Amino acid sequence: MDTWFLPTAATGLLLLLGAAWWAFGRSPATPRRRPRRRAAIPSAPTGAREVERVAWVLGKLTRVPPRKIAAEATLRETLGRTAPATFLTAVGREFGLELTLTEAGLGMTVAQFAAYVAHVRRGQRKAAAGGRKRAPRTTGDVLDGLAPATLALASELGLRREWELEPARRHLAKEYLRWNARIHLATREEERAAVQARLEQIGRLREALTPARR
Repeated sequence: MDTWFLPTAATGLLLLLGAAWWAFGRSPATPRRRPRRRAAIPSAPTGAREVERVAWVLGKLTRVPPRKIAAEATLRETLGRTAPATFLTAVGREFGLELTLTEAGLGMTVAQFAAYVAHVRRGQRKAAAGGRKRAPRTTGDVLDGLAPATLALASELGLRREWELEPARRHLAKEYLRWNARIHLATREEERAAVQARLEQIGRLREALTPARR
């Protein structure tokens, strides 16, 4: 046997063993985990509608992206563990307003609360502008002169600014009947008292929408 064959064979064997280790012997590289991106909450853009700005405030407080906040969801379920007072303070700072919100008002939807904010803003602008007062023609004309708590009730009951006074009164009459039916179903005294208070509030609001007879 030629003497050159043994070194050549040994070298070839070493090369084969090295290639096999490279292909099969290395432990697979552990893939790097990419850090999860937190959904960024954008600031309320200039010119955004009231409902979009309210959703932005809710997003800042609840850490939910504003685009995922449903306009038809109630404030109670949207706020979760966030205190209503904290929410009111944040919204007031956003719009530069003093707002009120009762326990019953937490049943308002996000869209209804935004309408309430719009009522208050419009009322403040009218008060600042001054000028000659005219007889109210639409629901909005009456709402501009009401207290914030009554405006919140009007928004909760679904009154629209553009409605004429008569359709608005008919709407409140239906709401009165709906709440009046609840008083017979209330089993506890505090429930009956709450329903009775709401009936009185609806009555006062309907009276405010009734033009004075000359």
